[in-house]
Amino acid sequence: MSLVALLRALPGHLKNQRPTLGDILAALDERATPLVLLLFAIPAIVPTPGIPAGMVFGSALAFIGIQMAIGTKRIRLPPGIAHLRIGRQQLERILGKATPHLEKLERHLSVRLGCLITPLAIRSIGVVIFIMALLIALPIPFGNTLPGLAVLILSLGIAQRDGIAVAAGLGLAVIAAVISTAIIGGSWRLIEIFFKETLLISA
Repeated sequence: MSLVALLRALPGHLKNQRPTLGDILAALDERATPLVLLLFAIPAIVPTPGIPAGMVFGSALAFIGIQMAIGTKRIRLPPGIAHLRIGRQQLERILGKATPHLEKLERHLSVRLGCLITPLAIRSIGVVIFIMALLIALPIPFGNTLPGLAVLILSLGIAQRDGIAVAAGLGLAVIAAVISTAIIGGSWRLIEIFFKETLLISA
């Protein structure tokens, strides 16, 4: 079964109308780290009214990235994150918007460039995902999209053992990091200028 088919079937496996992130992880059978990454990256890209998607899913992705980096076999979430809830209808809405696009992407994936899918490479990718997750969690204006896309493409590449997709995800992660750093640096500079102007006026 394809990743998109698994995602579409997910809401039907959730008994609770407001499942926790732990429930979702259990429904995925904790067997497919790429699938969990993919699912948690989608809300960073698709608007999710009523959910602090960046903080919630960015935090979850950060813990998953750490576990990938150290080579953990079974993905776990800390209780504070695992017990966070999302409405089933919201989940269905998010997946409904995302899966048609994912289906198009999935058609172009194939097994190739295996040197980027080795166990050591996966650990390195875990570090990249951790960094992207931090950027997703930070309150950077419009800062979720590029890191979220990077994680999404990396997860697709890992799932389908497509090294070219992994390379594309890593390239996008670099771009996301550069842009986010520029936004943070620019914002900090504006704050400094504002306080300097304020001090000059008060003096």
